[in-house]
Formats: sequence, structure tokens, C-alpha cells
Amino acid sequence: MGILTELNDYILTMAEGMAPGEKLPGARQIAERFSCSLPRVQAVLDALEQCGVVVGRPRSGTFVREGFRDRVLPRNTACAKFLNVLSETQKKRFRRSFPDMHLSGVFHSGGVEILSSFTILARQGNYEDLSAIFAETFPDAEKRFYLDSCLPFRTEGRLCAVPLIFSPQLLWYDPELFRRAGAPLPESTWGEAGFFAALRALHRTLSGRRIINYSPGFAPWIGFVIAAGGGLFDGSLPDPVLIDSPPTVKACLKYVSLLRELDLVEDFCPDPEAAFAQGNLAMFVGFRQSSCAFREHGIDFVPGAVRMPDLGGRNSHQAAAGIAFRKGIFSKEEMKAQLKFWLSAPLQEELGRNGYGIPFLRSAALKTRNMESPADRALFGRISPPGPDCYICSEELGSLITRSASFINTQPPGEIPRRLGQLAATVRYITEMKRQQPRKGQKK
Repeated sequence: MGILTELNDYILTMAEGMAPGEKLPGARQIAERFSCSLPRVQAVLDALEQCGVVVGRPRSGTFVREGFRDRVLPRNTACAKFLNVLSETQKKRFRRSFPDMHLSGVFHSGGVEILSSFTILARQGNYEDLSAIFAETFPDAEKRFYLDSCLPFRTEGRLCAVPLIFSPQLLWYDPELFRRAGAPLPESTWGEAGFFAALRALHRTLSGRRIINYSPGFAPWIGFVIAAGGGLFDGSLPDPVLIDSPPTVKACLKYVSLLRELDLVEDFCPDPEAAFAQGNLAMFVGFRQSSCAFREHGIDFVPGAVRMPDLGGRNSHQAAAGIAFRKGIFSKEEMKAQLKFWLSAPLQEELGRNGYGIPFLRSAALKTRNMESPADRALFGRISPPGPDCYICSEELGSLITRSASFINTQPPGEIPRRLGQLAATVRYITEMKRQQPRKGQKK
């Protein structure tokens, strides 16, 4: 690693831990730390100022800039929470393999992005098509990987990202709270009736915020809607907007009614992962990677887990983290090298051992599954392909829908069809406008 790269990595890491407006150490102090010349430090600070990460003020120093986390740095790998599950061994391996790249859990974007499937698909127009690159890098991909997990990332003949991990939805539960309430333990064979009966049995002794991690927010709402047969968007259909379709309206009405029955419209649990880990939440709708969050909060019991009960849906709602590359930054060989690193057996096995989703690499998934774990027994018994459910092909639309969820879910049930119709009309109009826009290279 050259000194300029080392300085860039050091200053970026330092800025990530600081608040906007906070002052960085002086250039001379940094130069002394690295035993290098002052002009070299100043060159790195100037480059970061041009990128919008810091701002220099004459005779005052250099300060962290407001909104710096939204900047897209070409040699930045934006990992979000994914970074927290990488060991120091893997981080050092990454730096040795890609000395000019910076790993970040703070920046929202970068030249390389390892983010959730929902976020990646909302930004898909920014990314390279990895179809040929992935096929050339792994000619035996069909045998090596769970290729069904690529389906959400294949849009309009392109592969906008490659999954690193995935997980179907799970219903985690606290056996002790069920025992105290005299309620039967969850079963994956439950349908809607069994699931709702358990919620009501628990509600006889527990407040709604201690029963399940449901709230008006987007994440729990969309999981329920898909499990109940609804959806948001299916790009393979002539009219891809499903927001006002009868199945979605029906699912939303069930969800809103349930929120009101359990008093969860306003009085929901603000930190359900911590509440579940501390024995204060009976059920947690999540994924295999939820176990990592439970451990971070110091869980001291063995939770039960089953597949999310069938509430009337046909598709399996899945969460995934994928790797995507911003257009025009990396060569084909650089992207191949990155794919080989992130899909290597050592890294994929580490993710599997940590319980961070199901590794995309089959051998790593099978090697690290723990059939004594209720979650793994539920997941590995049947790994089904994901459905189209909530894959939005626009960052603006994704933001609009996520912000709309909390508003819609606090409306009276009689208002739900109208509000969904309004949202669907807006999304439909914007989608049609985007489809009518000329593609790059086409004449207007």
C-alpha cells in the first residue's frame, strides 16, 4: 500500500467516526504520524475536499463536511452493516488484495456497493451489467452457487448485482413467553388462522409491543404483505405496479386491522432486536442474519425459529445482500477480482459461521449449517426461489414507497384502498415516464 493510499484510508476512516463540522487533526500532525512530507498529506486532503468529504477553512483547519456520507467515491466500497460481520482477518485480506480500495460502513454509496437487494434494485440504473463477467469468472456457476438467488437482480436482460448472502423470512420466537401465555409454539405449517390465533392468545397477557415487531413502518409491512399474497412491483408484467391490486389491498387491510387490534399503530417497539434478545418480545419476524443482531444485544437464551407461516402468498420473501459496481469505474478484470474475493470459500464460510444469511456459495452454506439450530433446520429443509414481490427499479420510487408506508398504515381501514390507489397512480405515472425516456445513445 503506497503512502498516499494509506493516508487516504486513514483520513477517511477518521472522518467516518466524526460528526459533520468536527475538525480533523492538522496536516502537520498527520504527517508526523506517518513520517511523510506535509505536501503529501495536503494533497490527500485536497483530493478529499474536491470529493466533498472535508472542507478546508483558511487559518482554521480542515473539517468534516455536512452530508459527506452521500458522496460517491470511486475507490470506496460501501458495505453498510455488512462490514460489521467481517473479521479483521478478512478486512486485512481485502486491503492486501485491493490496496487502493477503502472499506466503509458509513458511506451510503461508492464505486462498489454491498447493500440490500431492495436498495440495489432501486439504484440498478447506476450499475454495470455483470451477466458476462459473472459467467466468465465462474464457468461452473450452476454447480457452485444458489443461482435462484440471482433472480431478483436480473432485470431487463441485465444482472445488476451478484448476491453474497440471502435468507428467506423466518419467524423467531421466545419459548418462555409462549409458555407463560399458555400459547402453542409457532409452527411453519400454520396458516393465517393459526398465526392470528397465536397473536391473540399472547395478547391476553402481553401488550402488543411485547408480542411481535410489527409497526406502521415499511420493513415489517412489506414482509406481511408479501406473505399474505400482495406485492409492490413486478417488472415482468405489462403493468408492473401491484400496489393497488386486489391481493395487495386485501393484505394491507389485514395488516392495518392487526396493528389496531394489537394497539401497534403508535405504541410499537422502537428497538425490537434488543427487546427480543432481552426476553421482552415474543416473536420477531426476520431472517437468518437476525441472529447476528441478537448476539450483539447479548441474547442469553436459545430462540426458536420456523419459516414464516403461509398467510396466503405464493412467493417466498427473501432478504439478500449483493455486490454491484458503478458504471465506468472498473475494468472487467478488476470486477472479476472483486467477485472472486467476495465469493471465495474463506469469506463465504465466515459469513455462514456467523449466521449472516445463507452464503451464496453452496459448499460454504452446507459446511457452515448447524442442524441443531432451529433456524437452520427451518431454512435448509427447503430453499425456495424468491418471488418478484417488492423490487422497485427506481431510487426515487423506493424512497416514495418506504415513506408512504407509515402514512398509509396509520389511516382508518376504510381509507386504505383509496390511499393505495393514490400511491399506485403516482408510481405508475413515474414508471411510465421513465420508460418513455430515451436510452443513452438513442435520439430524442
